[in-house]
Amino acid sequence: MIQRAQSIFLAVVAICMALVCTLPIWSKANAEQTIKMNAISFIKAGKMDNSASQSTIFILVFAAIAAILAIYSLLSFKNRKLQMLLGAIISMIIAISMGFIFYYIIKVGRPAFDPAIEGNYELGFYAGGVGLLANMIANRFIRRDENLVQSSNRMR
Repeated sequence: MIQRAQSIFLAVVAICMALVCTLPIWSKANAEQTIKMNAISFIKAGKMDNSASQSTIFILVFAAIAAILAIYSLLSFKNRKLQMLLGAIISMIIAISMGFIFYYIIKVGRPAFDPAIEGNYELGFYAGGVGLLANMIANRFIRRDENLVQSSNRMR
């Protein structure tokens, strides 16, 4: 049944991971240089035409896989065991994509120039965290439904 609570949270997971794919994740700027990171690239630009780009396509791939699996899990509402398995897989995939995000921010972005400037976390970064939280809540609701069905089977 699509109208269950876990369906809403799985839809939130899919939307949040789509937002990670499309929105900026992190940025850092001073008077001479700027760095912008999204799910596709990590772009360094300066006033003296010293711009460089680095691919962050792994973030895009893992976020897109998590969004697709969340939609598939949403549509497979009749098979709760499969939903629980997909929920665990989605959690791992989101954690991997967040790991790549942290890696690029900490190891590539912060030391690029003026390490005293932390940088700004953009909406795409927060969408990944909300997606992970929504997935954990959806998994809890799926598990509760499965336990309810199992307890009602014992009563018969």
